Amino acid sequence: MALKRITLDLAIPEAVYSAIPTTKKIAFRDAVRDLKALAVKVNAGTPKEEMTVKATMHTCNHDTGGNCEVEVDI
Repeated sequence: MALKRITLDLAIPEAVYSAIPTTKKIAFRDAVRDLKALAVKVNAGTPKEEMTVKATMHTCNHDTGGNCEVEVDI
């Protein structure tokens, strides 16, 4: 079976992210959750299984010399 594989990795400045209206952030979260519910692992149950059902976010502090916060599921 062919699969559409989507990879998304965004680093948005915290001030910019904070300025996004809450309704827009919630709508994005909900859309990601809806797609995540349809996702499957590649080669599920085999030694070549790939984790392809992942959507997380966290605060990254690498640019200021700090550590990242814990990732949380979307």
